[in-house]
Amino acid sequence: MLRSWVIYILALLGAITFFLCYRMWFSWIVLMVMVSILPLALVICFASSLFFKLESDAFRKVLKGDETQISFTSYGLEFFPFALYSAKVLLTEAMTGEECMIRLLSQGDTTDSVVIDTTHCGTYRITSAKVRIYDILGLFFIPKTIDLSGEIVVMPIPCIPQAMPDLSGFKAKGLRTSNNTTSEIYDVRGYVPGDPIKRIHWKLSAKKNSLMVKEAQEETFGHSRVYIPLTRDRDKMDRALGEVLFTSRYFLSHEVEHRIRVLPPMKKEIGFDIASKEDLDKAILSILRIPIPEDLEDE
Repeated sequence: MLRSWVIYILALLGAITFFLCYRMWFSWIVLMVMVSILPLALVICFASSLFFKLESDAFRKVLKGDETQISFTSYGLEFFPFALYSAKVLLTEAMTGEECMIRLLSQGDTTDSVVIDTTHCGTYRITSAKVRIYDILGLFFIPKTIDLSGEIVVMPIPCIPQAMPDLSGFKAKGLRTSNNTTSEIYDVRGYVPGDPIKRIHWKLSAKKNSLMVKEAQEETFGHSRVYIPLTRDRDKMDRALGEVLFTSRYFLSHEVEHRIRVLPPMKKEIGFDIASKEDLDKAILSILRIPIPEDLEDE
């Protein structure tokens, strides 16, 4: 911007010198053109700032290692094709807090793309952009802050853990009430008004001298837990996320409900109950947004 002003001032001084030396109609036109540049540039700059808009397409999930990019599209400058804009967009990785500044410089309505590093799992988030709208000569600018809510989630790739869980350890460790009236497993409790007469246990009722009913039960799987250790080592974290994703899918394929546990240091446990693929997807997305403390020691 300083260079633009230096060039303009030198050009203006040249036009004034030319007019003073020759005092002809042509020199007068050159001087008027140079003088009128300032108000015209200011009007273009102000009008462009009123209509300018910036949008991004940062709303998607990708796998670790896949190529992806964020596109930034500007609008509202179709009537001011000579207007320029520069933008600074802060890109933050939610888990580690690492920040990267994206810088854009374009003219008119354009689309600019920035490649995102997907080497490691995580959530890359943008919240706003600090924009400057310039005139064509770069003499004036008007600052503007634009909301750009969006994120790109880099998902882990499932990988087989070193030791696969033995499902026999989770089979039939408890009983729960069942709607299956033909179940051979049942519990006995006191009669409650509204219970079907056919469920009354007559022999036991006679002994107890009180109405007792049979309540069908069914075997249920034990409650298994999968633990994710938090670490600042991105390779270890990627591996842990991949193993948890593989193990959790393995449990779901065998109809084993379970819990994913995350234990941030000095904080209460964060648990996610997994009973379906939707639960698992939500849990992984939530975990990829958990901040990892900077002073956390790698295990």
